[in-house]
Amino acid sequence: MNTTPAWTVRAAETADVEPVAELRAVVLRPDLERLGRYDEDRVRRRLRDAFSTRWTSIVLVDGVFAGSVTVRPAEQGGRLLEHFYLAPQHQGRGLGSAVLRRALAEADAAGDPVRLDVLQGSPARRLYERHGFVLEAEDPIDVHLFRPPVTSPAAVRLQDRALLRSIGELRAREVVEAACEALVAGLDTPALRMLAACTYGEAEACVADLLPPALAELGLVFHPLDSRSGEAAGLVALAGRLLTGELTPRELADAVHRRYGHESEAAETLAQLDDDYGVLEYIHRTEGEVDAEVWAEARRLTAHTAHTAPVALVVP
Repeated sequence: MNTTPAWTVRAAETADVEPVAELRAVVLRPDLERLGRYDEDRVRRRLRDAFSTRWTSIVLVDGVFAGSVTVRPAEQGGRLLEHFYLAPQHQGRGLGSAVLRRALAEADAAGDPVRLDVLQGSPARRLYERHGFVLEAEDPIDVHLFRPPVTSPAAVRLQDRALLRSIGELRAREVVEAACEALVAGLDTPALRMLAACTYGEAEACVADLLPPALAELGLVFHPLDSRSGEAAGLVALAGRLLTGELTPRELADAVHRRYGHESEAAETLAQLDDDYGVLEYIHRTEGEVDAEVWAEARRLTAHTAHTAPVALVVP
């Protein structure tokens, strides 16, 4: 088994631009060629044009150049992580995760969300998703990922309620209730106070208008009702409702099947298990056996969510 090598970082210097540009060309070449976008000159020039010694750190293994990572302020607020490259001989040994955890820990300490872009089809996307990044948007070339800061249980619950609302699984009044809980827990921002002050009769209008700024003020992500990004994140939030005892396995499978059908690859396992519940006598399975598979799939879906705040799990 590979072990993570001893590593350090130092601030970038002007002389580092060429080694980083060369490493970028090597690391990105397979994905850029697959997408028909590789250009020997452009892949290096784009790094040179954007290189900043102020925001870039150089990764060293045994004192020797091994990679780079840039973390700069994002235009939308929070931080933008880019130019994260490791030499091929240092990949697959846990170094990428270690460097990424360091960058994310600094962002969490400041309460900053983090954004990054990854090329479509790149295996690097799995690394980022394991560390809590979720899909924000995508195009034929780039996938735009977002990670909210690790935060308080009350903010985590508000985020989950907002996600479930975005896929139509919760009423607006339940989002208002989560805002009230967040306020009582000590979170206090102008939009959150206004959202928590809404009556149930005002809830629909309040949530539509106030939820986006309330989440933004807390460094959380907003997914509009029935949005594509909300669909993906909402599946994870639905799975989390089983782990917290809000849904039974059969109710989770039914909710996912109703919401996603068999159209979503991510939801297909739960949708198929919902079908299995209806034909148990014909497939010679017990409800308990299907329940166990639903539990396993829910745990898999929620294993790498961004927040680590403690929750009360209900384990069968």
